[in-house]
Amino acid sequence: MNNIRKNGLSLVEIILSMGILAMIMLPVFMTFSSGNANIQITESEFRAHTAALELMEQIISLPFNLIKAGSYDAAKIVDGGAFANSPILFRLSENPDLKPFLQVEEVKRGEKIVFKKITVKIAYPSARASGRMRDFTLKTLVANENI
Repeated sequence: MNNIRKNGLSLVEIILSMGILAMIMLPVFMTFSSGNANIQITESEFRAHTAALELMEQIISLPFNLIKAGSYDAAKIVDGGAFANSPILFRLSENPDLKPFLQVEEVKRGEKIVFKKITVKIAYPSARASGRMRDFTLKTLVANENI
């Protein structure tokens, strides 16, 4: 005899609908989270690639006889004098996370040096606040134009 209808939602219905919504949204939030981590890794790789190209272009722009064979760490590369034994100084973009390394090898045919093999390696952190390092390597040959 009491025919009263309620037009609202009960607390149980609200909790169930919020649980279903959370289960649906969880994969979406996980996708955004992993995408952000991938963007950070891609940014580090891009910075390493740019630094390697920057150093490589400066080396190959030198005259062939000024490119001295040897291995050079970051301090010798930035100094420039230890590398080229001349007043040439290299300009590298400041980034404390990147560790450049340069190796120049002579390729001889008989007694003549015909090429110089240049290897630029940039070590960079695999993720921010991570102790692991990854490498980006760029190689090229410079021909002796005086032969």
